[in-house]
Amino acid sequence: MKRRPTLIILLIFAIGLVAGLTINAVFFADPIIEHEALQTEGSKSRQRLLEEANVVAKDIELVQGKQGSLTWKLLAKTAKYNQERGLIGVETPQLTAFLGTDRKEVYVRSDRGEVDQANDNLTLYDNVSGRFGTLALDAQQLDYVGAIDKVYLKGGVTVRRPDLTIQATALEIDLVTRQLVAAGAVTALLAPEGFDTNLPDEDEE
Repeated sequence: MKRRPTLIILLIFAIGLVAGLTINAVFFADPIIEHEALQTEGSKSRQRLLEEANVVAKDIELVQGKQGSLTWKLLAKTAKYNQERGLIGVETPQLTAFLGTDRKEVYVRSDRGEVDQANDNLTLYDNVSGRFGTLALDAQQLDYVGAIDKVYLKGGVTVRRPDLTIQATALEIDLVTRQLVAAGAVTALLAPEGFDTNLPDEDEE
């Protein structure tokens, strides 16, 4: 009979552990990892669609708007367009986007990209670099998802501004709140404004 309280305590502990793991999985899943998994599955199918492209153009400009305002425009030297699926593959794309009510301008360029204008999504990859005010960024891939106003950067991500440098495997940017969430081997170097990095020479007094 003495073993019963011990068994009940163990049972309560086990139920609590399972419930905790379930809640953590449902409510605290890593959005960056989820996005990467979905993006990996979709990239192969998109590549096949571009191989079946039936229209080729040079020196194009694509524009996208929302609620009567220009959201972004993209220039590219060449483009392949799959009319059936509405997917466009571009070479040397240059993207200019306008964010928020203050219309802050973001400029990003890369070697290649893919655009799905119908769903307001685009992917830039290979040597991605860009700037947003005093903020500069580098990565191997950038995914813009217009439906949720988010940008995902992956692969050797570096974000720099005068007082801060962040390096990570992946980075999520909320374009509405302008919040950044970094994941994977994250390092940050903070240089507060006014911090003097110039040390005096030994000869100086």
